[in-house]
Amino acid sequence: MERIIRSANTICKILKVLFWVIAVGCGISAIAIPALLLAGDRVPPIWDSAISLGNYTLQLSQPYTLSQLAPLFSVTLVNAVLLGGLCCYTIRILLDVFRAMAKGQPFSTPVSCGLSKLSWAVLVLGAIRLVLEVVTNYIFYDTFAVASLFAQDRVASCSLSVVGDGSFLIWFFLLRLLRRIFQYGEAMQQLYDETL
Repeated sequence: MERIIRSANTICKILKVLFWVIAVGCGISAIAIPALLLAGDRVPPIWDSAISLGNYTLQLSQPYTLSQLAPLFSVTLVNAVLLGGLCCYTIRILLDVFRAMAKGQPFSTPVSCGLSKLSWAVLVLGAIRLVLEVVTNYIFYDTFAVASLFAQDRVASCSLSVVGDGSFLIWFFLLRLLRRIFQYGEAMQQLYDETL
């Protein structure tokens, strides 16, 4: 039990630091990106634009103004705020779970309730991340007119296909199962306490 308590205390400290790193990063993004977008045409064109396509990097010769890149910055802002906010919420849930474990109560109600909340947070975070990935890729494709970057006599067509990662569904079901195990452990602990 001592090892669980020590490990839970260490994890709590790490999660607290991680929470503030993500919160500050999201806060800076939430202030900096709108300020940049409001600056508009006062910002000089961005000359050093590069696109990475797998292992290849294309250095673009055309400068891009901020108004041309505004959709890309806007979707970056949405990504930072939504995903950052959900990550902070998930960290708060994990903190509640590990605080109970740090008190030497791994089979207490806060742990099973925390695992339930965590499973739903993982499901929502995965779904939102998947949707934002699709939207971001389409905006990127449209902003840089990727099809026009290739020699027309060499490339017959250029298309975008986004393959999403559905592993968050597996984590959702695993956390739901783990919650059931901890609920069973909690019931067994109560039964044990009553027999003493």
